[in-house]
Amino acid sequence: FGRRDSQEKRFASVLALGDLHGKRVLDVGCGFGDFLAWLHARGIEPDYTGIDIVRPSIERCRARFKGTDARFLIGDALTFVKGEPYDYVVASGIFGYNARDTRERVRPTLEHLFSLARIGMAVNFLSCRAPTRSPGRLYLQPSDVLQFALELTPAVKLDHTYLPNDFTVCLYRILPWDRG
Repeated sequence: FGRRDSQEKRFASVLALGDLHGKRVLDVGCGFGDFLAWLHARGIEPDYTGIDIVRPSIERCRARFKGTDARFLIGDALTFVKGEPYDYVVASGIFGYNARDTRERVRPTLEHLFSLARIGMAVNFLSCRAPTRSPGRLYLQPSDVLQFALELTPAVKLDHTYLPNDFTVCLYRILPWDRG
């Protein structure tokens, strides 16, 4: 969504999901693999799979992370079929552009991605509460996303504190209050 510093704030908010070190992480809409590079810079080494619908992005990731165990696959968030269980699913920035049918894809995509997560999922959005808006972007009401997230699980965290135009929602399949 623009600048490196805002991307890093978004990644930090996603990291509130849980300890990703050594966990199986599916990064949906991985782009150029910036989230994985950001994790590595902090000493976090997940068992990582990135997917994106843009073939050149996946090819760039494969070259960028050659020699690592990271996997990069071409796939759509709504139809991706899990071949293995993922502890965490992360989707940072996949709903940024207001393309045809994007708004209608939000709910089914979140349902599908949450079904792939064994422990939890983090996803972020541009907020209708933003003081300014950019044309061509999809802005959602945080309370609407929270309401829907609570239909999927009773354990939800919403963070609208790291940027004025952005929010992240963490949804947990393994309920935090049930962990030993």
